[in-house]
Amino acid sequence: MTIWRSHIKIVGSPGGSRIDLCLNKSVLAMGWSLSDRHLEGNNINETDKQKIQKQRSGIKSYDDYAALIKEWNVYGGSVDDNVRRLYYNVKPDDLVWIRDKGIYYIGRVGENSQWIYDSSRELLDRDSTTQRTDIEWIKVGDESSVPGAVTIAFIRGKTLQRIASREVETFSKHYYNTIMKKEHYQGLAIEPNKETLYSLLSPTDCEDLVCAYLFSEYKYIVIPSTNKKSTELYECVLLDPKDRSHIYIQVKKGNVSIDANEFRHLQGKVFLFTSGETVNNLDSNNKNENIEQISPEKLFDFAMSDAAKNIVSDSISYWTEYMRQELS
Repeated sequence: MTIWRSHIKIVGSPGGSRIDLCLNKSVLAMGWSLSDRHLEGNNINETDKQKIQKQRSGIKSYDDYAALIKEWNVYGGSVDDNVRRLYYNVKPDDLVWIRDKGIYYIGRVGENSQWIYDSSRELLDRDSTTQRTDIEWIKVGDESSVPGAVTIAFIRGKTLQRIASREVETFSKHYYNTIMKKEHYQGLAIEPNKETLYSLLSPTDCEDLVCAYLFSEYKYIVIPSTNKKSTELYECVLLDPKDRSHIYIQVKKGNVSIDANEFRHLQGKVFLFTSGETVNNLDSNNKNENIEQISPEKLFDFAMSDAAKNIVSDSISYWTEYMRQELS
């Protein structure tokens, strides 16, 4: 099975938006609808336009749809790759992520799902005629409720594309099983240890967990505006409320080394974390050293503690709560 992400364009009409259509009609809809507006862009005269409209209303299959596009050289004469994926690659039991106004939904493709073309005027106006039916949508929540790899998948890319991430696949299957209260997806046994936790957390989750740990331990406060691409050396700046001194963090997921020498010029405390435990050139014997490593064991212990319960994101809490149950 495959995990997908689909950008749902907010195409409005008196009948509602495309996202409303998907959620209310249990479909996954997209454009390339052969609408009159699309035909106008191909220098098609009025007589041919009427012929295409008649042919369009008679589309009963993907082959009919593809034949019209080729015959009249619409969309460059070939079916768009996103529509091809919707027809050929999306399969029953796949899971699809969509987003609307900052709220994420996950949908399971049902056993009776099929590709359809609906040429009704309402759907032509919405540019939503190409669809896959029998999608069971579940509301998940805002960005804090989903793995960082899901949110990253929405930043750029194709309208419909795979999410190639182990943690997203595990989270998606496990979330569906939990909400539906059944073991639909099998083989999801999870060992409650630090290796498993870090494999399930996204890089963004790890950053959030480090910030929560530093707040719990030292009451350091994150300054969100400092989390910028232009500051690649550190993730963000935190503030010590006691004296307003700055704290810098660098967080790496996996067996990625961090060189402490790169941070010694910073005027403030520095905390380094890598789940692979490799921090080079750290002088732990120097009392004046302004750099400290947060070990994977220490961060895992915090994540599993009562102190973390109410200050970590939902995507982290989902797994730590599950692991607590396994350990009890």
